[in-house]
Formats: sequence, C-alpha cells, structure tokens
Amino acid sequence: MKTNRILPSIGLFATIALVGLLFASCQRSPDATTQWRVANEKAFNEYADSSDYKKVSVDGSTAFIYMKTIKKGEGKVFPIETSRVLVHYEVFFVTGNKNFIEGNFDSEAPQRFGLSRGTGSLIAGMRIALQNMVVGDEVMAIIPWHLGYGAIRSGSLEGYTTLRYHIKLDGIVPEDEP
Repeated sequence: MKTNRILPSIGLFATIALVGLLFASCQRSPDATTQWRVANEKAFNEYADSSDYKKVSVDGSTAFIYMKTIKKGEGKVFPIETSRVLVHYEVFFVTGNKNFIEGNFDSEAPQRFGLSRGTGSLIAGMRIALQNMVVGDEVMAIIPWHLGYGAIRSGSLEGYTTLRYHIKLDGIVPEDEP
C-alpha cells in the first residue's frame, strides 16, 4: 500500500518541477523577435551620439531619422509631400550581417518615386529623408523600423528592422509632367 501513495506523489512532484522549468526558461530568454527588435532599436539610437549624423524630420511631425550628407547638391528646392522624384538608392541592414538588400546605383537611370502616401509609395523614413534634400544631394539615412517596414515581416525583411539607405536625389519631376 505504501507504493500506491509514493507513485502519485512522485508523479505530482515531477509535473510541478516540469511546469516550473518551462516557466523559468520562458522568463530567462526573450524570443528571437524581441532580441531582433532590441538590437535594431539599440543600433538606431547609437546614431544619436554620432557627430556625423543629424536628426531630421518634416514640419508638423515628431517622427525623425538620422541623416549624414555625403555630397551637397546644387539644387535650391526641396521636394514636398506630393512631389515625384528621381532617385538612386541602396538599402542595407544596420544590424546582423549588414548586407545589401536592394538598390539601383548599378543602373544608369534613376528610379521614379512619388512621395505621397498610397499604393507604391515610399516608406515614411525615405519620405522624410527626401524632403530634407535638394537635387544633387547624396546622403546616408538611418531609418528606424517604425518608419520603415514596421513590425510585420516584409519579404526577406524581418519585422522591426532598422535600415541604412544610401540616397542620391537626381531630380524632382515637374508637376505638369506626366
């Protein structure tokens, strides 16, 4: 009869220990998504201390990016929210492997983009960068995840990815041109 009392006690003890270990392991290490987000936010915030990068935004917004001028252009006019622009660009990861993602600097012809929101429009961070440039400017822009592709995975980009853009503003398309 003693064996019948010991077996349920051992089973109960083992179950409690297993549940305790599961909860403890969950509390000790954040998941991969949280680690990625923290690493990307840390990388973005490190640019705040850089004397090369300036915090830039657009009027009427508290959103900002960090931007460094590589080459100053000769233009006099800044694109506005409804402008269409001609751009050469490259995109890189800021954390992890820091690899190239995409771009068109290999191409002779610049890419045409509309700054206004909607289908096929640019991410908010690139709109902020372009609205702080004149024709001929070439910059590096550090764009936080919430002004990039957000918290959701987009193609090969994990959610919470901070990006480094190399941008050259080649032109502003006149309003009367289709």
